Amino acid sequence: MAAQFNSTPRAPRILIARFSALGDIVMMQPVVTALRATYGKDAVVDFLCMARCRQAAELLSGIDVVHTVERGTGEVLNTLREREFDYLLDLHGTVRSRSLARSLDVLTFAVDKQAWNRWRLIRGWRSAPVPSFVDRCLEVLRPFGITPPRTESWGPEAWGALRPSEATDDLPPADLVIGLGSSHPGKHLSNAVVEAALQASRHVRVVLVGGEAERARTEGLAAQHPHARAVAGDWDLAQTTHAISCARAVLTGDTVTMHLAAATGRPTAAVWGCTRPSLGLSGWRPHPDSIDVMPDVSAPHKPCSKHGGTCKHTRSDDPFHPDRCGQQIDPAEITSWLERVLA
Repeated sequence: MAAQFNSTPRAPRILIARFSALGDIVMMQPVVTALRATYGKDAVVDFLCMARCRQAAELLSGIDVVHTVERGTGEVLNTLREREFDYLLDLHGTVRSRSLARSLDVLTFAVDKQAWNRWRLIRGWRSAPVPSFVDRCLEVLRPFGITPPRTESWGPEAWGALRPSEATDDLPPADLVIGLGSSHPGKHLSNAVVEAALQASRHVRVVLVGGEAERARTEGLAAQHPHARAVAGDWDLAQTTHAISCARAVLTGDTVTMHLAAATGRPTAAVWGCTRPSLGLSGWRPHPDSIDVMPDVSAPHKPCSKHGGTCKHTRSDDPFHPDRCGQQIDPAEITSWLERVLA
């Protein structure tokens, strides 16, 4: 009897490497969605990130295993080798990820970081925005015959669905979610913006989200505004995502909250401080009623820095220094938008 061979090729085994930050990892969902749409459940799609960002990676639906490191990839190298990956998608482009590619010795596809063009934007030597980070990541999939979603799609239709939270029954409903802060001083919402938003939303339920660093600020605001609830430092990222997905509107700076709102298709007012949409990291395919609110400075579309760590208008580390870009936002644009979307 003649031997029979299985001519069906093995589904690919793919490792995606994006080590940080929270928002950048959330932006990996369209990539994972596209891979699953092409290869189905038989493919292996793992994810590698820093341990501090694990919460964001666990939001990605379609990931088989999340691998994390505290400092270097040597911590998980043996485990990764045992997974026998066919491909590495290097969507970070750092020394750490390039070292990983050499160690795994697998076919690697890397994202175009546009580092030179982003630096030129900051220096003022370029005015054209760089392409969206998500679009550049999707370009990495071209060799697999995968194309981006249709241009008119937005929200979950373009992104795919994030992994639902398993503990949402006790979460209070919210019409408006406000994300106040960031680990970078150039991305905080000003007190004037937050106060104006709370005044404009007196007739609806508001949730104030953020990390432990924002706890005291949100609790102080909630004490002054009975319609607002402070959950900063209490909710994890999955709970925050659920609240955003059920909200009627989201107000946030350039943070993970902005990307979660885009992914879940909620109308968003993204308030820009020392970073700008021109760097290619704005919310990808957001709800059509979303807006970008720019600071009233001499060059509103020119970023001060890549991550909001420094401001060209002050050397102070104080997020609320009066000369900082985030303090130059006109609250009237936000209150007008809130009145429209919450009507």
